[in-house]
Amino acid sequence: MNISFFLKPKVEVSYLTESCPVQKAIDDMLHSGFTAIPVVDAKGKYAGTITEGDFLRLVLHYPKETLEQLTVGQVELRVHHRSVSIDARMEDMVDLVTAQNFVPVVDGRGIFCGIVTRRDVITYLCKQVQS
Repeated sequence: MNISFFLKPKVEVSYLTESCPVQKAIDDMLHSGFTAIPVVDAKGKYAGTITEGDFLRLVLHYPKETLEQLTVGQVELRVHHRSVSIDARMEDMVDLVTAQNFVPVVDGRGIFCGIVTRRDVITYLCKQVQS
C-alpha cells in the first residue's frame, strides 16, 4: 500500500528550518517532547533530522555564547536519516523504521511533505499478518 494514506502532512508535524537558532530549536524540542525533528532548507527541501544527541554534543563541546550564535543548519548531524518518496510502499519502510522513529517523506523535487511514523508502519504490518 502507498504510504500517502499514512502520511502526517507537514502542517501537522514539528519541523525546523536550517536558519532556526540552535537555542530556539532546543527549546522547541524540549517543549514538543520529541527526540528527533526533521530539518528543511530555505526552499523547503528535506535537509536531515536533528536529534537530542546532536544537541547534547553541541552543549557539551561549545560555550553558551557560541550556541547562541549557531543555527540548526550549522549543526553536524551524526546520523543521516533517510527520506522516502511519496510514492513509496509501506512494505518498503520496514528497514527504515527499525532505525528511525519516523520516516520523512518528500515529493519528486525533494520537498518535505511530512512523515510516516514507526507506529503507523508497525500497525499496518500487523494488520497484514492478521489478515
